[in-house]
Amino acid sequence: MRKILLASVATVAMTGVAAASGLEPTLGSSSSSIINKAEPGKAVVRLDGFVFFSAGFASNTVDKAPNGAKADGYGFLSTFRIYPAFDAQTPGGLRYGAFAEVRSNSNTGGTNGGVGTGGSRGTNTLYVNRAFGYLGTDQIGTIRFGSIDGPASMMRTGTFEGQIADGGWNGWAPGMTRGVNPYRFAVGGGYEYSTQKVTWMSPNWSGIQLGASFAPGSAPNTAGDGNNVAIGGNTRQATSTLAGDLGRTRNTFEVGGRYTGNFGGFGTQVHVGYIGSSSITNSNVGGVTPRGLSIVTAGATVSYMGFMVGGYMNTGTFNGNFTPANPGDKSSTVYTLGASYENGPWVVGAAYLNASFAGVSGNNVNRTDQGWTAGVTYKYAPGAYAFLEFVTGTAKERGVNLSNDVLPAGSTKAISSTAIILGNGFRW
Repeated sequence: MRKILLASVATVAMTGVAAASGLEPTLGSSSSSIINKAEPGKAVVRLDGFVFFSAGFASNTVDKAPNGAKADGYGFLSTFRIYPAFDAQTPGGLRYGAFAEVRSNSNTGGTNGGVGTGGSRGTNTLYVNRAFGYLGTDQIGTIRFGSIDGPASMMRTGTFEGQIADGGWNGWAPGMTRGVNPYRFAVGGGYEYSTQKVTWMSPNWSGIQLGASFAPGSAPNTAGDGNNVAIGGNTRQATSTLAGDLGRTRNTFEVGGRYTGNFGGFGTQVHVGYIGSSSITNSNVGGVTPRGLSIVTAGATVSYMGFMVGGYMNTGTFNGNFTPANPGDKSSTVYTLGASYENGPWVVGAAYLNASFAGVSGNNVNRTDQGWTAGVTYKYAPGAYAFLEFVTGTAKERGVNLSNDVLPAGSTKAISSTAIILGNGFRW
């Protein structure tokens, strides 16, 4: 046993650095590209990690509240994550393994469960964000099962999250903003990738890869899937009278495809996918049942000599992110356009993000969140990087007061947020 453990430690020490350049965008571990890559008759045991710290400055419309509370415009952000995993292949060619993502949660020792102080650090918790196993072969592809991304998420192309500092509007800078975040895509968030599902990803056929997934409910990694017939919290809910249940999806499926190729030195990647679902039926007399999701996803990038341009979009029946829309609500469209340049250890990028979605149900107008993001990253050592990241955005919905100001009913007031952070990350 001791020899096995020592061999595993040695493998971990090597894989993190060796695979750092092959980071899979949807997984934060530094050696996640090893998934499905073990040699015949070999197993790779990994324990990757991520430690992050930054100093931030922000200005937000909602930094003041009517009760006299006011937030400082500066602060620190930090977190850590660990990624236990193993990957193996039998001599006959069967590939198999497992992966988990464990994150640190907020310190909830403060008033009303808010963020506490260092003295209440014992209220910190850990939680599982992804946890899946997989089986596959080079001929039929890979089946992943557990809390895992669907193909529309794994194949998304053109968001520039990997090129703009530590993620842009899907990174750490929005931890300093309040009320504004135009990142309303239906993929890329825990509302999609933390649900239990079965996902199939095909082999790569001359640059083409296909995928499909199915999630019966909205449950994350859990020991039970809701065996009691009750209102609220039953992950196999089919009908309900509770508004909180009606905001969840059921029978969600995703299909997608992606092509990656090179033409005369120009790298090209194109993605298209679809997300559909049914909804939980409102069993109140005369109650409104939300519509199921019906979302088209698409993106593309073109790269040449370190430069990259492209974009990505979601459009269809949803109320931003993974929220079902009610009958009569307007459809949602979220898109981003960006550009980046990479030269050795340096990466710079910028993007524009626009989200138009129903907002307050029954308001009959769309809420619009839009923002810019830019950043620069310097990889100063293997597994270590520093970055400067900037986000600025606005949100507005006619007839809705999004601020903390006390205004007459039906008043419109837009809000804005701007933040800049200087940070450091270690991945191993």
